[in-house]
Amino acid sequence: MADNNDGGRDTELILALVALVISVFAFVVSILQALQQYYSSARGYSSCGPTVIGKWAAFRHRRFLWSEFRFEVEFLSPVIFVARPSNTRGPMGPTMVSKITILDGSEESYKGACVLTEGEKRKEDNRKMAEPGRVHTADNESATWLDLLMAVEGMEEDSRKWQNRVLRRYEGGEHEDEGNAVQWPPKVAGGHSLSVCIQRKKKSWDTVPENVTKPYATTTIAHMVEVSAMLGIYWIVWNREDDRYLAQGNGFILSGSNVEGLGLTFAIQKKGPAVWAANRVVPHYTVKELCFGFCPTTFRLPEEKPSAEESRGIGSLQFGSMEEIGETLVVLGLNARNVNYFRDTETKARYSHLFPVTFEILGMLSIVFQIKGTVFRTLPNPTVFRWDPKSFDLLALLDEFRKALGRVERASGPGSLDISSHLDAILGAFEEWKAMPQDSISAKPASTPPAAATTGADVEAQNGNVAQRRWPLPKTFSTMTAGTLKTQGTTVTQVGADEKPVPPQATYTPAIFSALHAAIEACDAHLNPQANRDANSLMRVVVRAHIQAVLAMINPTAAGVDATSPVTPATKLVVNGAPTIEDLDAASDKKHELLMSMYFKRVRAEVLSKAHTTTAEGAEAAGGVWDALVFRMLCWLVLHHFHEKDVQIGHKSDVYESRMPVYVT
Repeated sequence: MADNNDGGRDTELILALVALVISVFAFVVSILQALQQYYSSARGYSSCGPTVIGKWAAFRHRRFLWSEFRFEVEFLSPVIFVARPSNTRGPMGPTMVSKITILDGSEESYKGACVLTEGEKRKEDNRKMAEPGRVHTADNESATWLDLLMAVEGMEEDSRKWQNRVLRRYEGGEHEDEGNAVQWPPKVAGGHSLSVCIQRKKKSWDTVPENVTKPYATTTIAHMVEVSAMLGIYWIVWNREDDRYLAQGNGFILSGSNVEGLGLTFAIQKKGPAVWAANRVVPHYTVKELCFGFCPTTFRLPEEKPSAEESRGIGSLQFGSMEEIGETLVVLGLNARNVNYFRDTETKARYSHLFPVTFEILGMLSIVFQIKGTVFRTLPNPTVFRWDPKSFDLLALLDEFRKALGRVERASGPGSLDISSHLDAILGAFEEWKAMPQDSISAKPASTPPAAATTGADVEAQNGNVAQRRWPLPKTFSTMTAGTLKTQGTTVTQVGADEKPVPPQATYTPAIFSALHAAIEACDAHLNPQANRDANSLMRVVVRAHIQAVLAMINPTAAGVDATSPVTPATKLVVNGAPTIEDLDAASDKKHELLMSMYFKRVRAEVLSKAHTTTAEGAEAAGGVWDALVFRMLCWLVLHHFHEKDVQIGHKSDVYESRMPVYVT
């Protein structure tokens, strides 16, 4: 009996142990299921992974909400804005509260922006392509704002390296000429005054709309326009009524639309390789205004601060639409007939001779954007008209201007401004540029400094105070052109394997830049626009009379000048042998000569006649002002460059300085 009882107890013990094990296992499973349920409540955690937001995934974490007994996912995303490099306050507060990272292409900047360098991106792409079954398609799972940040970093890094290579080729070191020197590396701390910056913002996935599957960056509509311009992206659709936006350029496509629950959202895609060289937009802070169709003029006083809400005066002109151009002509004091050329679309008026009249106004009155000591000269086009330099040659116009001005000076004596010496310096510098050897741009000089890691301080030092920097005007230059480079418009070949092609349209020599800057500064000193802001000043009268005469010249029928019109003082110059717009249209080889002939025989004469009857200074003084304005216009247009497909559309002036938030997915 005892044995039976012991056996029964052993069986019961075994059963109890088995039950205990099963219970413990079930308890553990229940705990794990509960934990899994709680962890699964952390919605959006996988959407903040490295495949989506790259290095930014290091900032994601779960936070338990005891009040709701669940997990919340928190992450960081960038707030993108455009500011001066010296700026210490951003949308998230001062930099001591939320650090501002300036995207300048340095290693420090890459780390602060948490994006891959070009080398790291190449290695990552190669690794992905080596994965079994990988198809070579777009990486659609990643957030596009990562591409935007990398594009800005690449633009800054590549364009700076390209500029340094170009500058180094002039001598590779120090070149002495009449007491002036070019230093390598260029010391230009503070010269760049326009930068893309970011601050990190903490967000909760709870606030992300259900139909948004990726973390998004935040910016404003104005900053989006500015960043796109800096990247060489031009708008082809801008429809605020339907929230449809599309821009493209330099290998990128930028599209925007309204996302329910979020708002206006943009996405950037890369459709091809991007080149950052001569096409880099001038990093001048006032370039921001050009993006919206505004243009700061030499009439602007230092204390003037342009505002989108206030009506603009002579210190800032508008060219972003035909209506705005009409308003600009009103500000300049033109008569109603000339204003209606732009306001009334039914007039079928003509707006250009060899290039649109709006660019004449820009050249005469706009401030200089090109930064001394740098080689960048591309600007966003603030007008609704295309700039097409293939149809004319500004240097040929300068040469014809020199010939025509020489005839005037021989007849009436030289003016108070020595334009001829500046013309000789400019055209002489271009002649030496064209005479340079053609096969040297691909070779790096033997004195190339060793590569070194760059920091934000290095970039600041290289992009800095160029206001005091002086370039020499040597008689001969060391080589910097390449392959088949001779003149503007030729292609570049034979580029070294470790260097990108250098587009020829902007690779001016320091002597050319110096001569152009010196000429424009001399014109501004002679004209003194800030002292001549009054509508009745001689400069304003000459500008007004010039534009009216040019518009009448290219619209003879609308202006009442045709073959059957009676001979009057206003038209006798035309019937007495001055070329007409029909002559210019029919010309091919001599079109530059004809345009300058029209300028001097008709436009200049009409300006002098107008000044003689409306100003106390008289015709002789007006002639000197007109000569300086036309010369400044030509020099300004040679100094700057516009993308031929970039035009203003859609009244972007409405969003200038707008702080309406938009998002980048």
